[in-house]
Amino acid sequence: MSKLNVSKSKKYTWPPTIEQIKDIATSALNKSQDKDVSVLVYWDNPTIMIFEPIHFADTRYIKKKYEHNERSIEVIIGKED
Repeated sequence: MSKLNVSKSKKYTWPPTIEQIKDIATSALNKSQDKDVSVLVYWDNPTIMIFEPIHFADTRYIKKKYEHNERSIEVIIGKED
């Protein structure tokens, strides 16, 4: 199991790396039992995951979608909240 290597006190460079995005995807799939998952994180505090988001801040976003074992995960990362 991969774990996102972040702490609240450290600032992370925008944009996140592909490895950081994949870490978020893995963590979200491990926390949800749904077949298709959508998760939103804001890069100023990426440890907070918002599943099935409906509201979005006015900021820049990166979106990636992955498929794994008949499940899908859409990762949405906002630059700031």
